[in-house]
Amino acid sequence: MKNKNEFSALKLFISMLIAWAIVFVGVWASKGFSADFFAMPRFTIVLVVSVAGAIVIGPAIYGFLYIGRRHDK
Repeated sequence: MKNKNEFSALKLFISMLIAWAIVFVGVWASKGFSADFFAMPRFTIVLVVSVAGAIVIGPAIYGFLYIGRRHDK
């Protein structure tokens, strides 16, 4: 049986995707959900910032989920 407390790259990747969505929607919301948000120069910067946010926030989400698990000894 596989140990549920094992590191999973897939779960880390999913956490990073969730973090990317949170950062992306947050930046879009700060611009008032306007259509001009998707203008190319600004959109490129937002993509870079949201990916950077996902790289930082994703492992943090994964870590907090790991801490919240019940650890069997």
